[in-house]
Amino acid sequence: MPLIRRALPLLLAAALSASARAGVVAPAGPVFAAPAGAWSGPLATIFTDPSLSALLPPSLGASPSLTPNDLRATAPLIQSLQLALSVTPEAFLAMPAAERKGAIELAAEDAKEAVRAKAYELSETARQLSRPGRPMDREGRVELYAAVSKLMEMREFYGPWLDEGGKAAVEEGYTLASRTAWEVRTFLLQRDAGPAVERTARPEARPARPEPAKPAYVLDPSGTAIKLRADMENNKSGWGQSDLDTLYTGYGFVLRQGGKHRMYYHPVFPELHASVSRQNDLPPGYAHSAMKLLVELERLTAEQTKTAAAPATGPPATLDLAELSILLSQPKERPVRAEPVASTSRSRAPPAVPARVAAKTVPEQSLPDRPAPPRITARLAPAEPKVAEPKPEPPAVEAAPQKPKGLIERLMSSWGRFNNKSN
Repeated sequence: MPLIRRALPLLLAAALSASARAGVVAPAGPVFAAPAGAWSGPLATIFTDPSLSALLPPSLGASPSLTPNDLRATAPLIQSLQLALSVTPEAFLAMPAAERKGAIELAAEDAKEAVRAKAYELSETARQLSRPGRPMDREGRVELYAAVSKLMEMREFYGPWLDEGGKAAVEEGYTLASRTAWEVRTFLLQRDAGPAVERTARPEARPARPEPAKPAYVLDPSGTAIKLRADMENNKSGWGQSDLDTLYTGYGFVLRQGGKHRMYYHPVFPELHASVSRQNDLPPGYAHSAMKLLVELERLTAEQTKTAAAPATGPPATLDLAELSILLSQPKERPVRAEPVASTSRSRAPPAVPARVAAKTVPEQSLPDRPAPPRITARLAPAEPKVAEPKPEPPAVEAAPQKPKGLIERLMSSWGRFNNKSN
């Protein structure tokens, strides 16, 4: 026993340091800070002394072996000793047994009240964060992440300090906050997947709650249909339309009368349908088709039940805060598109005027002061006719002196005149 008492402080110190490293850290901090390593000695004294451990919650003080969760659960008690009673680890070890017992009794009562008040406060916070229509901007997502983190801490460590009402409040708040956080996480992941999702909803709008899933179809055939199926599997011949009707309707198929055939279809799985001829002695192929159809019905029912059992929406049973880290991320920046301004009047907008034309059409009052141009006074007078001066004649061209003709030219000229006369 003395050896255990000596080794217990070391074990407590190691467990406290491990629990502090593995503690849940939220943006706003934990609900109760983990006990420091200096409290390992006082906690060893509390848990080994029956008179002191009896003052703790039964599920906490009666633990035969201390675990990191048990030591983490003493955080409200240590906080009450430090803040409410101003007791340090050294002062606690130096107290007499009677004063030590009184300090633990007062600190335990204060811890129960502090944990209970925190449970109802967190439950109300989760209810406010989960109300319909509340926008989830980055500040709202950080608050939601912190609420889930603190409620997880309450559920994991501080249950022994709560009564039934406090535990119910923590469970209700955790259910609301975790479900809302998971919905926002799903929406953010879909938003970052591509622009097609962004056109359907605003980035900061809270996604609508999914519709409740339809209950799974349960295959419940009648006893007559089960017996008839067993007989039909052994022998495919000798069956009539009434036997097939008993088999199909016993397995949930619906009859629809036709001309020469009876039509059967399943209301839950419309792809399963069959036709039966109106005969009292059917070929074996009808029984063979019925057996295959029932096997397919059982397969579809099993797959549908398995899919309905899996949680399609909502957080998993064991939620990890790392899965909600996207709530703390900064939203992606998107380029802002300039939207055209719609004209309020029905008339068409005036055409755009070029800058050089607009400069000429600026009103006079907007132009700088310039000197006024001189005023022009125009007078009308009759026009006087003008006499055109005669143009000078060009100088006469003197005829060039002719050269004397030669003998041949004279003969040719004489011959020409002679021919003219003879003609």
